[in-house]
Amino acid sequence: MQRSALGLAAVAAALIFATAGAHAFDDSKYPDFSGQWVRIGSGSFDPSKPGELGQQVPLIPEYKAIWEKSVADIANGGQGNNPMGRCIPPGMPRTMINYEGMEIVVTPPVTYILLQEPEDQIRRIYTDGRPWPDDPAPAYLGHSHGQWVDDNGDGRYDALLIETRAIKQPHTYDSNGAPFHADGQAVVKERLSLDKADPNVLHDEITVLDHALTGPYTVMRSHRRSQHPSWVETVCSEENHQVRIGTEAYYLDADGELMPTRKGQPPPNLRHFGEVKK
Repeated sequence: MQRSALGLAAVAAALIFATAGAHAFDDSKYPDFSGQWVRIGSGSFDPSKPGELGQQVPLIPEYKAIWEKSVADIANGGQGNNPMGRCIPPGMPRTMINYEGMEIVVTPPVTYILLQEPEDQIRRIYTDGRPWPDDPAPAYLGHSHGQWVDDNGDGRYDALLIETRAIKQPHTYDSNGAPFHADGQAVVKERLSLDKADPNVLHDEITVLDHALTGPYTVMRSHRRSQHPSWVETVCSEENHQVRIGTEAYYLDADGELMPTRKGQPPPNLRHFGEVKK
């Protein structure tokens, strides 16, 4: 018990020093990213364009074919190439569509983006100049390093530049299933800044570098600071009626009975259940 008490005391002391250090930094140098941010525009990756194939993602032919097949499957009632239909986290950069609100917490060594999504994830953007890990384990949010920049030399930071690597597969741009290259080498760069005319609008310029693309792919996503914040708990696996068995996606009705998602869909294989009695 004495060892436990000493351990708790050490943790408490570390938290006190960390909090003191956080309050010691000059927050007047940083833009005010506080509050709840809700997205402006649609849930498609590029809110300036229509959904589905109208997004015009600049994919090379091999990966454009995967995307077209996904859109066709969704139109027929399936899930297509949409990992979130199986409760897989959206991953980067799709997570920055900002489905249900986000909060940004700035500290000197790390900026945190708290995402109120189906998986309640936390992005950590390291701004302390640390080197990239030699062989980082892939993660759905990837590994992010950032740098604050002062564009006009007035002594205040205007934007946070972010680079994200080691993004875990599978991930897509949005629910229509536009894919990333299977090599997992995608790099996402962002510029996070407040609107110059309206500080209650946050811009996130996102540029994707990926071998499935014909070249760099840039979109602008924007978010508005909510005047009446409301946070809810979201758990994707709760009340998720999407069921994947083998290569097929099915649906559970209100009584928990398995249903097809498209006309003529074959039932699941029940060979491991022996003879099925009618």
